[in-house]
Amino acid sequence: MTNSAIAATAFLITCIVLHAILPFPEIDGGVSQKFRFFAAHKDEFDTLFIGSSRIYFQISPAVFDRVTRESGLPTRSFNFGIGGMYLPESAYLLEQILNLKPRNLRWVFIEYDEMQTKWSPENQTSRRALYWADWKRVSLLLRKLADAGTGPLWLANPTKLRDIILPQKNEKNTRSLLTFYATQFERNYTNVARAADVLGYLSGRDKNERRASYLGAVSDGYVTKAGRMSPSQAAAYERGLAAATAQTATHLLSPYAVEAYRQCAQEVRNIGAAPIFLITPSTTQINVAAESAHAPGVVMAFNNPRTHPGLYDSSVRRDEQHLTKSGAEEFTRIVAANFVELARAGDIK
Repeated sequence: MTNSAIAATAFLITCIVLHAILPFPEIDGGVSQKFRFFAAHKDEFDTLFIGSSRIYFQISPAVFDRVTRESGLPTRSFNFGIGGMYLPESAYLLEQILNLKPRNLRWVFIEYDEMQTKWSPENQTSRRALYWADWKRVSLLLRKLADAGTGPLWLANPTKLRDIILPQKNEKNTRSLLTFYATQFERNYTNVARAADVLGYLSGRDKNERRASYLGAVSDGYVTKAGRMSPSQAAAYERGLAAATAQTATHLLSPYAVEAYRQCAQEVRNIGAAPIFLITPSTTQINVAAESAHAPGVVMAFNNPRTHPGLYDSSVRRDEQHLTKSGAEEFTRIVAANFVELARAGDIK
């Protein structure tokens, strides 16, 4: 028993040490390429945008910097949007970026959306679903799935817990997700499939053309997407927009998402920067409540078609969640103008 305990302890310590010293893993979708580029140029930027494709394809640093410069508040920004990246992955990646200690970073725009608990079955075996699964992120997911609250003590909802433990068809997926995230945490900290990262790190894995496909034409992280809706798609979009706009009820983000954003905001402030939360113009976010006493920082909301009708016109939409190139540039100009106004008023803290 003593030998077994010593072996188990040595194994755990080895796993933790390896996890701490191994290079940033090779993750698809541009995560690794953008991280390594930012690490090499971290002190060149004072403004950072992070979020999903609604940031990646819709915030142009060149346009943002031009507007702020012309307004007398010059910035140098970088777009760290990644397709399909939401909480808790975005919170983990932001923490890794801040751990690089970028000396000149002053402003961090963080996409404001609900914490996602589901991964499609085809993506559950990818490294993209694994690399961020540390205890801070996994514990929040487990709390949300078990409705255990965000306090110091885990107080799972008894009814929810009963339905998860006992054979309840409507909670079968919840049980699977609880098992999945607990397994991901274990796999992450035992460094599954990490040997390839060491070889890649030593061999210099980035190819210029591959990196450029994720960093954009001027290496600011922004990539344009061509295309617009067909007439039939535009008609369907208009019907969906009318239905979403007709709903007057709004909903707040879950306390688990708010807690994750509170942690993000604190980490940003710890390096001397200011967090700004951004709700993008998407029909899926129209009913997200922008004004909340629980928000951990200033929220810039563009999810009201009545306030920003030009961003919801079908002529500037690729789909219900994304803008065309011209729409993205107009959105960026509006974000920049709002940012300058808030910064001068001293409302960003």
